[in-house]
Amino acid sequence: MSTDTRQAMALLFDRTAETYDALGVDFFGVFAEELLDRVDLVPGEQVLDVGCGRGAVLFPAAERVGAGGSVLGIDLSAEMIRRTAKDIEARGVNASVSLMDAQEPTLADASFDALLASFVVFFLPDPVAALRSWHRLLKPGGRAGVTTFGADDPRWAAVREVFKPFVPPELAWTLTIRASLFATVESFGQAVESAGFTGVTSVERVCPVKFADPVHWIDWSWSQGQRMFWELVPENRLDAVHQAVLAELEPLREPDGSVVLAQTVRYTIAHRG
Repeated sequence: MSTDTRQAMALLFDRTAETYDALGVDFFGVFAEELLDRVDLVPGEQVLDVGCGRGAVLFPAAERVGAGGSVLGIDLSAEMIRRTAKDIEARGVNASVSLMDAQEPTLADASFDALLASFVVFFLPDPVAALRSWHRLLKPGGRAGVTTFGADDPRWAAVREVFKPFVPPELAWTLTIRASLFATVESFGQAVESAGFTGVTSVERVCPVKFADPVHWIDWSWSQGQRMFWELVPENRLDAVHQAVLAELEPLREPDGSVVLAQTVRYTIAHRG
């Protein structure tokens, strides 16, 4: 991913920040809680949340480490940082945020007991180098908890196909983020180990993500990273693409009119020896 593309990604998430994780879909918060359960934070720990967004991981992590601990969230999106900082102040929790690149955070070595990275590593230009930089930030004995996506729900393949004609070559990586080192538990585990981590374990869970109806999914997709695909569509084609997506989602409706995405999430826990 080029520098220009990274800046474009930051601006993309600036545009999503207002409604990010705020449209009544149980997604980021659900996966955050299981990640935290697996990392097993304890009171008093110093925690880094990489790619903190609007705080789906940051706020429950702050609750778990308590007043004696702290959580620092970093993100490349200035608008995410601005809004989350306001939320921290309003809630009065022991956390802070900083505008910073997750690829190589400018933080001191051995500063944290735990590092959390929820759905961020596959956006980075060099994931293994990023994992290596995260490894150095942990204290000896510290652990990292990382979530990535597993296999796509095959029932939704036709929806993804609607957007493919609009994706330029320089963004082709967005269509293959589940390939290569993210393809399997084993391949990603090997990548994490190559970054210096030990005791690497991964588990995959399939979670049903429910949307009230197809329009709800479309609204939600505009509110997070998938917005990128909508913005690649020329304005004079947007209505046609909107209708095409609705047509592909219609057969997936449940009896109550909702649509359900079977989302596979991989939880990887690793340690600094």
